[in-house]
Amino acid sequence: MNYILFNPRANTNTGEKSVELAKEKLKARFGEIEAVSLIDIDKDEFVRNKTDQDNIVLIGGDGTLNHFVNGLKNRDFKCNLYFYKAGTGNDFLKDIEKDIDSDGLALINNYIKQLPYVIVNEKKYYFVNGVGLGIDGEVCVEVEKKKKEGKKISYAGIAANLALFKYKLPNATVVVDGVEISQDKVWIASAMNGEYFGGGLMITPGQDRKSNEMTLALIHNASRIFLLLILSSVRKGKHVKYKKYVDLIKAHRIEVTFDRPVALQIDGETILDVTHYVAVKD
Repeated sequence: MNYILFNPRANTNTGEKSVELAKEKLKARFGEIEAVSLIDIDKDEFVRNKTDQDNIVLIGGDGTLNHFVNGLKNRDFKCNLYFYKAGTGNDFLKDIEKDIDSDGLALINNYIKQLPYVIVNEKKYYFVNGVGLGIDGEVCVEVEKKKKEGKKISYAGIAANLALFKYKLPNATVVVDGVEISQDKVWIASAMNGEYFGGGLMITPGQDRKSNEMTLALIHNASRIFLLLILSSVRKGKHVKYKKYVDLIKAHRIEVTFDRPVALQIDGETILDVTHYVAVKD
């Protein structure tokens, strides 16, 4: 059997429209495809009962993929799991674009077997791309507000406005594999499993999501004006040259504590008023 899994609430409640387009495009490859809403099933039970003759196409963006993997108890299953692009955030597919075939599908079974997790407010979440405390979380909050209001979204414009005026810089204590680092005026403290966040920004160039390590991206002490220069160079990973302000550190365990609450983002999904997280990848 062939299935499309989708979130009808994704992309400002227009998830079903993406399903019809995908079914038409994939008809030649799979034939009949049954569309199943993610909010109507037990995700773990659904995939656990499938065989190696079954195909599941998960359609959506980074938020849908995060929602899916956090609904699984065991991510080592028999059926073929494909990911198909839809929605506004697709940093995962950008990172694995070499695996996307001519139909726009990427087989992702091996990418989700050993995912890192983060502990926030005593709750555990798996993540696919990254988790961040800082201005990236605040950007995600503003993006969601504009989506609900039906306004045009400019990630760059939102980030610039926060950087120049609104974001109040916290100080941070970071513990990386047992080694403590203290930094004043922290803009970004992100534990990354992949290279990209924020809609295609290469925040941690060279990070291999199949490795057993993450990369901590720590941007700190830059002036508001200079931060704009750093952010403008992140898209292609050129920000690494600003070594005075940018630290990229490989680690299995990353603990971040801010001295004031800010928004935290997990694969683009936000949790408000967070001061502390622990991210782990074994």
